[in-house]
Amino acid sequence: MELAWKNITLRECDIKSMPPIPTDDEGFTLDPQAGPVNSPINFAIILGGEYIGNCAIYNPEDDEVELGIWITAAYRNKGYGSEALKILSDYYLLTLGFSRIHLKVLPYNGRAIRAYRKAGFTQRGKIVVDSIEFLKMDKIKGG
Repeated sequence: MELAWKNITLRECDIKSMPPIPTDDEGFTLDPQAGPVNSPINFAIILGGEYIGNCAIYNPEDDEVELGIWITAAYRNKGYGSEALKILSDYYLLTLGFSRIHLKVLPYNGRAIRAYRKAGFTQRGKIVVDSIEFLKMDKIKGG
């Protein structure tokens, strides 16, 4: 499946078929993997034929899912993350009929928080996962 809007395309793929994710210190510091990831559906983020990151929907429960995203360093601060978040969250809320998409973000990751807000997510409190404190944000159908 492919989802496209404005500049980017999200292409569903098996995590094993995705290009290797370039690593950088900032990415590891601001986006630690914490908590379970069950039943993930992975998407490569494509810009003009080039892989620039990935996002995933995971941990489905009733009519809610969790979302995660990662953008390579060279493409951060350009709006592509917000665009990918909007495409994926709108598809799950409006087309597939989920009522809520939630995510967690470190409280000092200002760039990610701004991207999530730009895509329609709202802060809903805090959560501790694997001894790490995160802000909880969500996007609600019709909200």
